[in-house]
Amino acid sequence: APPSGVSPRIVDLRVGDREGTVLVSFRLVGALDAEARARIASGLETTYNYRLEVLRRRRFWSDARVRDHRILTSVKYDSLSRQYGLTLKLDGEVERSSTTDRVDEMERWLTSVKEISLGLASELLPAEQYLVRVKADFPLRFVWLFIPWDRDTPWARAPLSAPSVTSHEPNR
Repeated sequence: APPSGVSPRIVDLRVGDREGTVLVSFRLVGALDAEARARIASGLETTYNYRLEVLRRRRFWSDARVRDHRILTSVKYDSLSRQYGLTLKLDGEVERSSTTDRVDEMERWLTSVKEISLGLASELLPAEQYLVRVKADFPLRFVWLFIPWDRDTPWARAPLSAPSVTSHEPNR
């Protein structure tokens, strides 16, 4: 568990390419506090909402967003079966689901996203510079009932290499 007072943040952002598919992995730290654990243990569904964007770098303009994805990781504890129901959705569609009775596996599921596909590398323009950025959005909270408290994480960033022109030309 992270020490109390640690602000949630995205760490270990990695962008890779396997067989022509762009894959992204990252972890969220500092989000599973005592309140979140108590909510999960009581059987309330708990969901973490991640925003993932691919930006094309532009020299004299703001970067152009070329892909925008929402990733939701959620857990719901069933006290009768003593199992955690786990779901990962990408853009509203269930990408993965599982069950476990292990707390460490449940926590890893909520806070570690592994190898999410961002599509084919060949769809990116060669010779352009790209950037992947990820943040976690948390529900708005209110301090003293009327002061909004924003708990979103800062953006984590990693470069994404576009494919070379020659690697994706059709054979002639």
